[in-house]
Amino acid sequence: MTNRYNTIPALPEETSAANVISRMLSGIGFRFYWATDGLTDEVYSYQPGKGVWSIEQIVEHIWVLLNWIYKSFDPAGLEKPSGAKAWRDGSLERVELLEKSFSNMSDEELISLQILKQPFWLMINGPLADALTHVGQISSIRRMAGSPAPKSNSFRGTPPIEKH
Repeated sequence: MTNRYNTIPALPEETSAANVISRMLSGIGFRFYWATDGLTDEVYSYQPGKGVWSIEQIVEHIWVLLNWIYKSFDPAGLEKPSGAKAWRDGSLERVELLEKSFSNMSDEELISLQILKQPFWLMINGPLADALTHVGQISSIRRMAGSPAPKSNSFRGTPPIEKH
């Protein structure tokens, strides 16, 4: 499993629509990485209430959202793994693939990209915003389960400071 998202990379040298989306993906990858870091099977299966998704179900849903965006580049998508840890690893890999795909796009290529035969803009308010929302849910549910996420710095994109 990649630890690529334990930090957020340096700022891009130029501003473009593709770099903005890429940076948003870096942020999602970073937040998701730390929200799910060190989860046990018990915490993955924790449900805070009747009818509420477990962390495992949320992680699976995030994988589906990211694969949905990936299908804009490769309509076949990727084969879905099985189990919480595989969905976590697969989600982080998907974020990395998407980030790289977007960062190399020209504005013309970006504007021609579609999701469900709709303009790429819907990726932002649809699956990307949804994934970010669900990462926040994971962090909240972890706290309820008594296993809070490590305190990374999302603003700077730095990992938790280890206490000696």
